[in-house]
Amino acid sequence: MQDATDPNLISTAHEPDELAREIETHRNRRIADDLYKRSLIGPLFYLIASVLTIQLSNFYQGRVWLLVIPTVIFLSLWWQRYTHRPPKPNSDQSLYIHWNKRQWLLIHLGACLWSAIAAVTGALEMQSNNAVILTMITTIAFSTAASHAFAMYPKQARWCVIEFILPPILVYIFFALELRAIGITLCIYLGYLMVNLHSNAEEYKTQIETEVRLIQSRAEVAQLSLTDSLTGLPNRRSYETTWNHVWWIAARQHGVLALIVIDLDFFKKINDKHGHLTGDLCLKHFSQVLRQHMRRESDLIARIGGEEFVVILPNTPVELAYIIAENLRSDLQQTPCLIDTLSVPFTASIGVGLADWAKDKIPADTFHRVDLACYQAKTKGRNLVVRS
Repeated sequence: MQDATDPNLISTAHEPDELAREIETHRNRRIADDLYKRSLIGPLFYLIASVLTIQLSNFYQGRVWLLVIPTVIFLSLWWQRYTHRPPKPNSDQSLYIHWNKRQWLLIHLGACLWSAIAAVTGALEMQSNNAVILTMITTIAFSTAASHAFAMYPKQARWCVIEFILPPILVYIFFALELRAIGITLCIYLGYLMVNLHSNAEEYKTQIETEVRLIQSRAEVAQLSLTDSLTGLPNRRSYETTWNHVWWIAARQHGVLALIVIDLDFFKKINDKHGHLTGDLCLKHFSQVLRQHMRRESDLIARIGGEEFVVILPNTPVELAYIIAENLRSDLQQTPCLIDTLSVPFTASIGVGLADWAKDKIPADTFHRVDLACYQAKTKGRNLVVRS
């Protein structure tokens, strides 16, 4: 069971560290998912191309049993990739690093196996026949796909492309002289892929950064929807959400939960006498004074009306809550709002109370009693603290 003092229950917006963790989690998960899905189908294409190459090759004619070798190898490789699933969301960075290393090992293994087949086919055939043309076309297709699909890791993708193309190039140019023209063509295409891979990587990076900006924008919207724009305190919506959550947790535990309701005295007169701009500055001043008296992470301060504020104090006895409220009242009385040469004094009437599990059935019952105590403080002369 969660503790009512858990700061996570009081949080009303994305904290910087929390937002950074969410962004890091999104990056890790998105890149790992893309790498997993994009590399999964490769071994099946390698298998199809290998089977067709063996059937078209002059050297392999009559050796049907050779089909078993690529079938076993590439189906095993596919199974290894299929079962090597990305870490679960919110996993540690170290898990993603370990997963990436093994996943790239499987990717490089597949590229090397296919290039070995392409190179050996050229060395055995020694001429431009159907088998060699097939291996050349599929090698171009596989290396092109790698430059696009694995652009999230440009360095690894470059090695993968080199692994696909370089072995056949070396065989075609230096050993199979009739295939030298094809080897030179592949060499030129390799250079093109190296250049093109940079733009693919930038495009993928742009996609990720766009998603990150969306996450940041969503966090900013959430922050604005739960924050009072004038004082920077949580607003009424934030208070109601948190109060209901904390109240029900405390009710299940029969824990101690204090509430303070604050109403600034004669605040309308300040607006009428000095103007609303001065009134806004006084509200900001009071919110600063209020923050100085509520420093626990588990406490929530909120502005729920024009000049009405509340403070939620989990695990706080009523005596301590009363002392906090009295110190706040006294401090406010002694620290007027200073605006240039103008000094604007004002006071507050405060109600303090605990959730009573014998009487209160819902969170609104507790608030109503403490709010009534605040009203009694106003009727008894204001600038008072009254316990419910």
